[in-house]
Amino acid sequence: MPTAIEIQAVQWMLVFLRVGAFLQVLPFFSAINFPPVMRVAMAAFIALLLGPFLPPFDPGPLTLGQWTALMARELCIGLLLGFVARMVFYAVDLAGNIIGLETGLNLGALMDPFQRQTIGAPGLVLFLLAAVVMLTLDLHHWMLAGFWRTYSVLPVGQMNLNAPLFETLVRHSALIFVVALQMAAPVIAVSAVIMLVFSLFSRAVPQMNVFAESFAFRIGGGLLVFGLTLHLTAQYVFNYLHRLPDDLLVVARLMGGV
Repeated sequence: MPTAIEIQAVQWMLVFLRVGAFLQVLPFFSAINFPPVMRVAMAAFIALLLGPFLPPFDPGPLTLGQWTALMARELCIGLLLGFVARMVFYAVDLAGNIIGLETGLNLGALMDPFQRQTIGAPGLVLFLLAAVVMLTLDLHHWMLAGFWRTYSVLPVGQMNLNAPLFETLVRHSALIFVVALQMAAPVIAVSAVIMLVFSLFSRAVPQMNVFAESFAFRIGGGLLVFGLTLHLTAQYVFNYLHRLPDDLLVVARLMGGV
């Protein structure tokens, strides 16, 4: 019979795997310039804090294959919850690409300090805006609190893949495009109006190069509208992050078959 210390050690290890996989996907914590040692230490410390508040988990005698499957299940749960938590940043990245295409600012790429890869200027601005909203309003604390609440409906060692879970994930994935379109809609509308006006000018003056002449107006109008609507974009990000703990709980409940 395993002792209480052995049961707590096993439970800590399984919680550590789920938390570590969750942090591996989250923004900031998964950045290239974020020290991996710090990420592992944070996962170990969070698991140490969460362990005493969870019911004891005694898996009983298991074979090596069953232990591997159990650890892989906890890793998959953490990665899936992290994917749901990161979706708003996928939407921000997509919105930045759309705005960059409409204004032509994707031609001058910048270096993303978090991922060490090139990104358009609008995408970098929106990513930093989402990061500021998340950190200044302490929404990352609510995200971790929502992750802790998932253990109430998805205990250690339990995972169930079912049709409602996949439907929910598809719905959340589709929401990426909806939120990105909402963020980029003002710039798209201004760009369309400018192109329409210059298309009418081209009918009156056939010799006019519509694309070349409208390029400067599209950049200027797009940047103006982009700057004036940043507060709306911040509100979209806040609304998404504000309901994120409940979204994590719903996904965990579906994985637990509740």
